[in-house]
Parts: sequence; structure tokens; C-alpha cells
Amino acid sequence: MKRSTLTTVIILLLSSTTFGQSKKDLNIDFMLRGNIYAKSSIIDSTALGGFGGSKNLPKKINDSLAITNSGLLLKIDTAQTTTINDKYNGYKLYIANKTDTIVQLEASDSRLYVIAEVFYGGKWQAIEYLPSSWCGNSYHNVYLKQNEYWTFDVPKFAGKIKTKLRYRLMLSKYKFIYSNEIMTSFNKKQLTEKEGHTPNGLMDPYND
Repeated sequence: MKRSTLTTVIILLLSSTTFGQSKKDLNIDFMLRGNIYAKSSIIDSTALGGFGGSKNLPKKINDSLAITNSGLLLKIDTAQTTTINDKYNGYKLYIANKTDTIVQLEASDSRLYVIAEVFYGGKWQAIEYLPSSWCGNSYHNVYLKQNEYWTFDVPKFAGKIKTKLRYRLMLSKYKFIYSNEIMTSFNKKQLTEKEGHTPNGLMDPYND
């Protein structure tokens, strides 16, 4: 084989290895910050304004979602796989409004109050947390109209402990709804050690 041909073959093999790398499940030893962001098609006229935005607008519910139950629904769809940051395996998570009224949800800089939980030690425990903003402008409401839904990418976790996972959405201080449960695995430090956050300048309202 000529040198130029051999060089070409090596380059092609290296390229296929680089770009064809398989994605992996998320194996970490800390609690993730909540990362469920949504944009409302209705403006919150009571908010102070100036909160962080999102481009994640709701969509109309169609038959492809296979949602037959009524009510406000939180669903993990393991049949709909996705890739997060072009590196990690993930699933689709849906919030769908199958009620006959517009649903109002609290948000902080468009972050909804949604976290992942695992069943461990005989009870459900959070492996994600919601950071608090010291700025009153961060807080507002988002709205989901009838027969609309949001979709989000959530990670497929991996770790040493096998168990069940679900997502929890806070509707008010003492009222929650829960997703379906799926099998997962995680690491024990995901229950206690927070991911943390370094403020990006004086105007960053988050410290954790």
C-alpha cells in the first residue's frame, strides 16, 4: 500500500473513532442543580420583571405522546432517548396539561420546581436540588394552556446502587405531583453533596 493511501486510511479510522464515540450514562458523586426550564406563552403580569428567560415554549399535545390520562401529568418517556451535551445518554421528560383549565406553576428565572428522587433507605430522597435566588426579580409564574406540554432532556444516571427513580413537581408549598417510576442506579453522595455554583459576577443571584 502506498504511503499516501495508508495515511488516508489512518486519518479515516481516527476520525471514525472520534466522531463515533458512544455516549455514556451520567455517573457522578454529587447532587445536580435543578435544570428544568420552561417558557410560558402567557405573560405573568404580576411578576416584578427582569427574570432569566427560556426558549422552551410549550407544544400542542398530539397522538405521538401516547398520553391518555387526564389531569396535569409528569412523565418520563424511556422510549424517547436523547443526548445531553453531546456526551451523555438521556430520556425525555414531559409536563402535560390534560385538564380543562390553564395551569399556573411557580418558577425562578424560568427554572421549574422539579427534581429527581430515588428510593433509598425505605423512602424517596432527592438527588437534585433547587438553588435559591436572593433577587426578588427571579421569581415569577409560568402557564401551561389546556392540551399543551413542555418537553425536557433529563440524564440517564449510573452508579453503584440500583433502585427506582421518579421526578417530583412542586405545585405549591405542600402539594406535589410525581412522574412514573423507572429503574436506575446512583451513587450515595448524590444524596448529600451539592454540585455547587460559582457566582458569575455581582449580578448573579445564585450562590449554591
